[in-house]
Amino acid sequence: MSILLEALLREHVISPEQVQEAQEKQLGAKKPLLTLLLEMHSVTEQNLMTAASHVFNMPVCDLDKEFIDAEALKLIPYETAKQYSIIPLRVEADALVIAMSDPEDSLVIDQMRAVSGKQVTSVLAIESQIVKAIEKAYHADDVVYDLLKNTQTCGDLSIDQDAAFGRQAVDVSASRDIHSPAVKLAHMIIHDAIKNRASDIHIEPKENEVLVRYRIDGELRQIMTLPAITYASLIGRIKIMGGIDISENRKPQDGRVRIVLDKRKIDIRISTLPTVFGERVELRVLDPQEAKIVLDRIGLETQELGMFTDAIHRPKGMVLVTGPTGAGKNSTIYAALNVLKDGKRNIITLEDPVEYLMDGINQIQVNPAIDLTFAAGLRSILRQDPDIISVGEIRDEETAEIAFKSAMTGHLVFSTLHTINAVATLSRLMNMGLQPYMLSSALLLIVAQRLVRCICPLCKEEYRPDEKTVQLFLEYFDNSTLRKTYRGRGCASCNFSGYFGRIAIFELLPITMEIRRIIDSGFSEEAVFQQARNHGLRTLAEAGIAKVSQGITTLEEVARVAELIPMGTNTGESPGIQRKGTHILVADDDESIHKLLGAYLEHAGFQVSHARDGEELIALVMSEKPDMVITDVTMPKKTGLEATQQLRSNLSTAGIPILMLTAREDKASELAGLHAGVDDYMTKPFDYEKLLARVQMLLRRSTASSFA
Repeated sequence: MSILLEALLREHVISPEQVQEAQEKQLGAKKPLLTLLLEMHSVTEQNLMTAASHVFNMPVCDLDKEFIDAEALKLIPYETAKQYSIIPLRVEADALVIAMSDPEDSLVIDQMRAVSGKQVTSVLAIESQIVKAIEKAYHADDVVYDLLKNTQTCGDLSIDQDAAFGRQAVDVSASRDIHSPAVKLAHMIIHDAIKNRASDIHIEPKENEVLVRYRIDGELRQIMTLPAITYASLIGRIKIMGGIDISENRKPQDGRVRIVLDKRKIDIRISTLPTVFGERVELRVLDPQEAKIVLDRIGLETQELGMFTDAIHRPKGMVLVTGPTGAGKNSTIYAALNVLKDGKRNIITLEDPVEYLMDGINQIQVNPAIDLTFAAGLRSILRQDPDIISVGEIRDEETAEIAFKSAMTGHLVFSTLHTINAVATLSRLMNMGLQPYMLSSALLLIVAQRLVRCICPLCKEEYRPDEKTVQLFLEYFDNSTLRKTYRGRGCASCNFSGYFGRIAIFELLPITMEIRRIIDSGFSEEAVFQQARNHGLRTLAEAGIAKVSQGITTLEEVARVAELIPMGTNTGESPGIQRKGTHILVADDDESIHKLLGAYLEHAGFQVSHARDGEELIALVMSEKPDMVITDVTMPKKTGLEATQQLRSNLSTAGIPILMLTAREDKASELAGLHAGVDDYMTKPFDYEKLLARVQMLLRRSTASSFA
């Protein structure tokens, strides 16, 4: 008899008669005795775990927060795990770690040792959590496979094993089957994000689902919702890729990996953060090509470019680039350094983090854990005979003082600061504790900047802004100044957002002799601003209007980034129709189908929208994200098959069920539809009751997959 069972008898939690009854049932059931006692309701889980924790002097393992390694699952078959109520967790020091409700059950441990061929150690877990974990862990791959069955290939994506980034390289192919559904899902998300020009990938666990979002052109867009069952395997794969400890989920961790996608090397910085529902993961996509930024292509106008170039070619002084997070400040500095690196100067950067690796430049990663802060790193850099120094950010008085003294003593220094405009930077530095003489002596140029989205060139059209937007800009121009304005209508190329790519707008404040005198003689923002205006200072809003007049961006976009629009004001973008209930999109070039099928579906309680050709079908799916699509095969502009293939190639629409209708009854047409990725196929004329049954079946299957 096990120690735990003896403890339960000793504490009178169970009776000898109950134990005898369970032992008699055990002969036929082949289950652990404690499992049978739970099934017989002879003991509650709470009483069992309280006694077990006391007897074994170990805490209860929370399986809802525990990472379950797929490699461990391969050692114990699903049927065996279910029969003995155990769940394999991981392999440590060549021993299999399993969770069970009675860690001292030697019969079960011996059986697991025989099945796995490894030594076995056990941890304590609640029986109901074990049962739930078994179903989730062993069936996760099936759910992922169902999600990916209709998606297109993710291209040639592999891990660059030679890029260790200062740590021991992880053999990813050895640590996880590269053909497993979890690996395919992770690779598919990364490939899809890069294909859609995403700068960041967000994977966020919720109570019953996992959200996947991309940041594209500065805007965070929801791409797909995954079933909660896929979470552990997906996060585990990403952590392994980044060399992150998969067993640690209580504290934030960072990692990095270099992937090779279609012969193109791309770095990905990975960050994990514990939340209520599990670890949130953020992947920053760092394409080395982005580091090769050309100064005259970042958005500087001719006069601004001359002013900036003159400042960065000075032998000493400080150039500050300011703006909020995500304004492109580091890109501007990278562009300047690309101009200056000629092999004749010693250039050292201090960054947090190092985003892009640049040839010809010495880059240092800030690491407060070993006291390598901006201030400490800057002191060390000064002993390395630098010509040019770039400090990632001035965050405190100590860093500011060292940086400015460096600029005053023969070094060209670049850095960034978070301020709303160029003139406000002076007040911020003084509030940090810097003396006015340091500012007037060291500063060469202050650059405030923002990033605005560019109008998609493929769907660009002339339009008239609404009156509210025009009113915001009245102080900057009259109606005759801006004769034409443009916007993006939305197309497949820009993912129907109307925008493609970003460009910077700038506010440049050169520190002239007049401004130096104002700083030294009693600084005020108003005086500096007025003096700068007299010498041609152009504000961010005015710089944005110049981009609007050139047809590069929209007034709404300038108003957004220049903070001219009050919260809640419409920015002119079309977020799609907001609908209640289940939404079905019907695509057909036959009006009679629209009338009859639309009326029938609406009578059944569905919201219905309509497309008359393949291109309209794709546009509506991308903008409205319907719950299901019913489409004809033969349509103008794009066939149903072509539209289906395009939708399946995008992760944000790959999971939408598609039912195809056609007048053709040949087998080849049906196979072509299924090969393109449709979920079901019906021939015309069709029975409406049968069609409704098919619709409900596909919607149920889709819902079950989303919340498995």
